[in-house]
Amino acid sequence: MTRLTTNQLKVGYGASPIIKDLTLTIPDKQITTIIGANGSGKSTLLKAMTRLIPYASGIVSLDGKAIQTEPTKTLAQKMAILPQAPEGSEGLTVHELVSYGRFPYQSALGRLSPHDHDVINWALDVTQIAEFKQRPIDSLSGGQRQRVWIAMALAQETDIIFLDEPTTYLDMAHQLEVLTLLEKLNQTEGRTIIMVLHDINQAARFSDYIVALKDGEIIKAGTPEDILTKDVLKAVFQIDAVIGTDPTNNKPMCLTYNLFKGDY
Repeated sequence: MTRLTTNQLKVGYGASPIIKDLTLTIPDKQITTIIGANGSGKSTLLKAMTRLIPYASGIVSLDGKAIQTEPTKTLAQKMAILPQAPEGSEGLTVHELVSYGRFPYQSALGRLSPHDHDVINWALDVTQIAEFKQRPIDSLSGGQRQRVWIAMALAQETDIIFLDEPTTYLDMAHQLEVLTLLEKLNQTEGRTIIMVLHDINQAARFSDYIVALKDGEIIKAGTPEDILTKDVLKAVFQIDAVIGTDPTNNKPMCLTYNLFKGDY
């Protein structure tokens, strides 16, 4: 069963929309990564699919229903979104921020139930930050803070998690730490992960499905083997890439590249 789709989605105003009549099916219980040059519409697509921004026409459907017709709390029980460079954690402890993930399930009184506490503790454990739960967010490293935000998304108990550039501003070790966590959540919890990444080699390594965008349109969508080719990377990034194979997982990787000089 396909749960999440877009059909003829158009985002933006005037004669030059950011997303142009885009139709896409997200594979269930897999990791999907959206790639593309700056300004290609990656983050805009992610925000439209999560109802963070309105769209001019078309439809985003979840479980056969248009998301714009769903009550906010109902939608928040089905999908979680971690925006790029999330803010608003000043003065909060790790436990307090993660507990915000239970908001879609709380009553008008706003009290946490025993089940809420169980879910929060599980999210802290699975992201390996339980030892920090009483520490202020601001005292943690960048990788640790990103795990806290992922824990908050997990506390929503959604099957679908969206992440907009979750490795931005992190060093190489912390990038790997976050992506390995997302891979584990997909493999052990069956979570559907949809994320935006800049690094095409990370996308190839950690994704089951990749969507390559240019100027608000899909150039190609498919497996890493389908996307990391000279022709696709030329069309999307205007680079002349040398493609090899990652010896650790046999997935394709971009070994090096030059600017493409031709008219494409």
